[in-house]
Amino acid sequence: MIFFTGFLIGVVSLIPGISGGTILVIMKKYDEVAKAISNIKQKGNKVFILKLILGVILGTITFARIIELLFYFIPNYTLLLFSGFVLFSVPELFHSEKIKPNLFWFVIGTIIIFMLSSISINPTHVIIDYPKITILFLIYFAFCGMIDGFFTILPGISGSMIMMILGPYFLYKSFLANLNFGTLIFILPLIFYLVGDMLGFYLGSKFSLYFLKKHRIPFMSLIVGMVLMSSLIIIPFNFLDISKSLIYIIILILSYIIVQFLNLITK
Repeated sequence: MIFFTGFLIGVVSLIPGISGGTILVIMKKYDEVAKAISNIKQKGNKVFILKLILGVILGTITFARIIELLFYFIPNYTLLLFSGFVLFSVPELFHSEKIKPNLFWFVIGTIIIFMLSSISINPTHVIIDYPKITILFLIYFAFCGMIDGFFTILPGISGSMIMMILGPYFLYKSFLANLNFGTLIFILPLIFYLVGDMLGFYLGSKFSLYFLKKHRIPFMSLIVGMVLMSSLIIIPFNFLDISKSLIYIIILILSYIIVQFLNLITK
C-alpha cells in the first residue's frame, strides 16, 4: 500500500494545484510517513521510505508523458477530474480526524492557497530551448528540487504550483517528458533535482511532525482549508462550456468513484 501511495504522489506531483501531502492525507498515511521520515535511521523506516520513494519515482516517470499529453489535448477535463478527486476527499478528512476544526485556521488555509494560485503562471508553457548544463545550474536545480520536496509533503500546498511561481516547473516537466536514450544529458539535472527533492521532503516532514504533535487541531484545520481551496482553484471555470455539462458530470462521477475506491482499500 505504501508503494501505491508513493505512486499516486508521483503522478499528482506533475499537476499544479495538487499536493503530494494531500494524497498522504487521503490515503491515511500522513502521520505514518512523517514519523518514518523523521526517524529514518531506524531500519524498518528505511525500508518503508524506500518503498515510498520507488513508488514516487515510478509514478513520476510513468505518467510524465501521459500528463503532458492530457494537458495538451484535454486540459480542462484533466483538471476537472483531479479537482473532483481532491474535493470529494474533503469529507473523509473531517471524518477520519474526528475533531472539530478550528474555523480561524481553516480560513487561513484557504487564503494561503488562494494567494499562491493568484500569482502562479499559465501551466501550458512549453520548453523549446534548454539551458546549458553547468555546475551552477545543477546546484540551482537541486535547490529547486529541495523547495519542491518541502512543499510536496505539506498537504494542500502544491510543490508544482510553487515551482511554477519560481520558474523551473516547466523545465523539470519537459526534462521528464522527453527523457529517452537520445537525451541522456537530461539525467544529470534530474538526479540533482531528485537529491534536493528528497532533502526537502525530509525537512518538510520534520516541520509537519512538529506541528502535528504540538498543535494538531489548528494544523489539521489549516490543512483541510488548503486541500479544499486547492480542489477549487484548479477548476478551469473560465473555459468550461455549459453545452458539455453531461461530460463534466460524468468526469466528476468518475472522480467520486476513485475516491470511494481509495477510501475502501485504506480501511
